[in-house]
Amino acid sequence: MQSTLHWVTNNWFLKVVSLLLAALLWAAVSNEASSEIGLDVPLEYRNIPARLEITGDMTNTVQVRLRGASNVIKGITAKDVATRIDLTEMRPGEKTITLSPQNVQVPFGADVIRVNPSSVRFTLEPTLTKNVPIVPTIVGRPPDGYEIGQVLLRPNRVEVEGPESRMNTLSSIATVPIRIDRRQTSLEQTFDLDVPDPQIRIQHPSPVSIKIEIRKKR
Repeated sequence: MQSTLHWVTNNWFLKVVSLLLAALLWAAVSNEASSEIGLDVPLEYRNIPARLEITGDMTNTVQVRLRGASNVIKGITAKDVATRIDLTEMRPGEKTITLSPQNVQVPFGADVIRVNPSSVRFTLEPTLTKNVPIVPTIVGRPPDGYEIGQVLLRPNRVEVEGPESRMNTLSSIATVPIRIDRRQTSLEQTFDLDVPDPQIRIQHPSPVSIKIEIRKKR
């Protein structure tokens, strides 16, 4: 009882002032005209389990509808709003996640009315690593009387990483086009790899040294 009385009487003036300020703030906000605003907000996928990755037609942004006092709402931008999905402990497979106001963080004084779309679908796939051969993409041909001899690559293989469905169909990685139209002499140069699938990553990216022998036909 004494501790409760002490808490009430200790700094009682400051507590009364704080209570009055809170009441005035509440009264000011409650009397303010209500407004709504719609914002396109990035959708953040958080805590993706190790060695898993998201594939499929991902939803990258959602529209969040907010309501609140006019003086609060008019100062809110998309940077002030966060929409998140927590993937902690999720297993591989197709997922359908319902989005609700609980997935959205907004500034004080704003309420989330709805989120559109109300659900998102995606797939979680295991991440695989694979060592595949490098294939030179040679464009054109030497002039009459000449031919391509040996083609040497260094390195001739590369380690790549990506989702299981993409890696299972991957058998090699090509270089960017190497043009030898009308060339009569051998070519030795470095070229980059051409990875058209953005979900396939080169583990240790570096140019490939290629030597193409151009010789007279025997």
